[in-house]
Amino acid sequence: MHTITTETPIDSRDPMISIRDIWKSFGTNSVLKGIDLDVRSGEVMALIGGNGAGKSTLMKIIMGIYQQDKGDIYLAGEKTDLSKPAIALSHGIYLVPQEPMLFPNMTVEENIIIGFLEKKSELRKRVKEIINQLGWKLQLDRKADTLSIAEQQLVEILRGLLRNARILILDEPTSSLTFNEIESLFDLIEDLKKKGIAIFYITHRLTEVFEIASKVSIMRDGIITLQGPVEDFTKEDLIRGLLPTDIKLKKTAKLQAIDYTDLQPVLQLKNLSGYGYKNISLDVYPGEVLGVAGVVGAGRTEFATAIIGMERANSGQVLLNGEDITGIKTRSIIDKGLNYVPEDRFLNGIFNIADTKSNLSSASLRTMCKFFTNRRREETLSDECIRDFRIKVTGQDQIMESLSGGN
Repeated sequence: MHTITTETPIDSRDPMISIRDIWKSFGTNSVLKGIDLDVRSGEVMALIGGNGAGKSTLMKIIMGIYQQDKGDIYLAGEKTDLSKPAIALSHGIYLVPQEPMLFPNMTVEENIIIGFLEKKSELRKRVKEIINQLGWKLQLDRKADTLSIAEQQLVEILRGLLRNARILILDEPTSSLTFNEIESLFDLIEDLKKKGIAIFYITHRLTEVFEIASKVSIMRDGIITLQGPVEDFTKEDLIRGLLPTDIKLKKTAKLQAIDYTDLQPVLQLKNLSGYGYKNISLDVYPGEVLGVAGVVGAGRTEFATAIIGMERANSGQVLLNGEDITGIKTRSIIDKGLNYVPEDRFLNGIFNIADTKSNLSSASLRTMCKFFTNRRREETLSDECIRDFRIKVTGQDQIMESLSGGN
């Protein structure tokens, strides 16, 4: 396999990248407040923190997408201007973004190799070698707009692996991947570590920190609250570092078994079949959480959208509290108490160019207006949602696309 290699020798005494006193604000919102980080050759720096902590903003500064208000970045001990993505790329820095950014009308192969000057045949060969080593199933001739979010994430990772990167930034790369795909990715990261690649690894999954990282840094409200070698911390230490200072870590309560003897299912599926799934039967009871897992392409998303009425099933029944809701409109299904959080938030979940208030109230418009929207009720609802879900925004009028991924 043609994997990532370093093009110039690096003095191991200097960190591959040093970040010194980085500050960044958007308007009156201070996102980064004096960040200091070092990552050496062959290290994986796990960067963890809550929604809006500033993780992705910091990575975008390293990539040249944003410019810091104050502070410096050093590559191999030399102060470096990373004011544009092209400059960052020329220094061997590559960011695999949290949100896939593909050209929808181009094929998978075209999306992966775009921007390279090498011969197309050589690039295609390298891409196939990487895919084969990872064991991922991805058709290179498929159009990007036919890919699921998980498949788009695979394409973004392949883009990064194909480049001769010295510093690789992985922003929540496993968020949409299955266990087997994650295991393959981790094997490849171990290979990259041996080749001296410095890796920033952003994740919300604490188990991944101990499995793949050399060092860990915790960000909260734009500052580093805790950092050091992974072996110096326990999972509980990391959780304490993530929590606000006024919240104490509670002991996990023991789960009590639910007696289903006298309970009726809230949701029942009877031999539900459609595109990508066949003869699915299951019962979901009050107080129960039912996990549905499967590899990319197994039909999970198609199965979910059929239940909510976004797609029509070929056969079978969906019963909600004993009532047959098969084939009725999604709006009616939601009114009956069944809801859906979509996989692709940009395509199905939010209005990207609208403000936060409009997005929060969009599913409740019929309860707050007849002809004109009751602005006071809309603002009250938005305030409640922002408070209850701890959404980090500058205000209700902040545009959705400017929010961090988690928010």
